Amino acid sequence: MLIRWVTIEDKPAWAELAGTVAELFNSPNMATDKTFHNYMDSKINKFEALAAIDRMSGRCLGVIGFSRTNNRISWFSVQPDQRRKGIGKRLLDTALRHMDNTKDITVVTFTTDHAGGQAARVIYQKAGFIDMGVFVDEQGNKRCIMKRLPTNEKQGASFHYKYPDYDKYSKIENCLCCNNAPAPDFLVDIAELEYSFATAEKIAQGKLFGKCHVLIKNHYVNFEDIPHDDMVGFMSEVQQVGKALHKVTGAVKINYEIHANSGPHIHCHLFPRYLDDDFPSAPIDYRVCEPSPYESEEEFLWFVEQMREELCQR
Repeated sequence: MLIRWVTIEDKPAWAELAGTVAELFNSPNMATDKTFHNYMDSKINKFEALAAIDRMSGRCLGVIGFSRTNNRISWFSVQPDQRRKGIGKRLLDTALRHMDNTKDITVVTFTTDHAGGQAARVIYQKAGFIDMGVFVDEQGNKRCIMKRLPTNEKQGASFHYKYPDYDKYSKIENCLCCNNAPAPDFLVDIAELEYSFATAEKIAQGKLFGKCHVLIKNHYVNFEDIPHDDMVGFMSEVQQVGKALHKVTGAVKINYEIHANSGPHIHCHLFPRYLDDDFPSAPIDYRVCEPSPYESEEEFLWFVEQMREELCQR
């Protein structure tokens, strides 16, 4: 099963799903209603609707719609023959990532005495939603407001949480790297190479002495889209920086990770690995960055100068 954004091509499948649950929502014309179709268009354009898709058949198994502005779930259904398979939970958990968890998140759903609404209520309850009261909507239906209180869950800056920003900055006209946006104060340039830039930061991810990046100059979001010559040039320079890093740091080996999840512009993370690092037989947790592995500002600047000298010799 694949959880992805709903696209305009998915509208017929979403409408078909709406038709299967229209009676449950007491809205028999939902699938053909113009207002509902406008709602679908709006959610698709804003990246505020997620679909669960069967990978082999392409069938839409469920859809959830939400509002970042109002911090609420606004539409949610799973195909009747696909319930109790964990599909609803995965859709809801993914939607919650894209909302503000420092504020209340709300949903209007079925009351406790609604015969067909218990499955939805259970999913919300397991996600931490609690009943806040019953009211009668404009169509005369009894509805329940449920609320999820703020949590302390840490949210990052990747597409997992801030997809509209990711989509915006993935375009070259908005890319911060390509438009000379000021670099963060903690980022230091090591060297400009033919195809890339090498940089480092004192607040090193993984608390690893010498952790640095190599950023490709031309704008690419996906590694597989890089033309052959640019790819070879970039990877040759990643290797060049890696050799220098290995020598300067005394690391046992260098790990390489190519990313563009937060900043949608291809870059390679270089992680020196040591006998005493914090991740034996495990992947690096990039979120661990304090305290700095550098004993002083002078030691960090020494590392940068040593890297520059090595790269200038090649």
